[in-house]
Amino acid sequence: MSEDITQLKMCELRAKGFMEEIDRRSAKPTVVCGKCGAKADRPEHLHNPRPLSNKKLDSYWG
Repeated sequence: MSEDITQLKMCELRAKGFMEEIDRRSAKPTVVCGKCGAKADRPEHLHNPRPLSNKKLDSYWG
């Protein structure tokens, strides 16, 4: 019997140890969870999705 993991959120996947699935769902993250801080490609993979802010360059020239 294999468990259906398609409906699980990122924090549930982490709790159950599905690290490979977490890697697949966060290859190019666009959102971050306001609850647990997990990053994901799509908002439906998180409980409390927030837009991932763009990184600001830490440089005098950028």
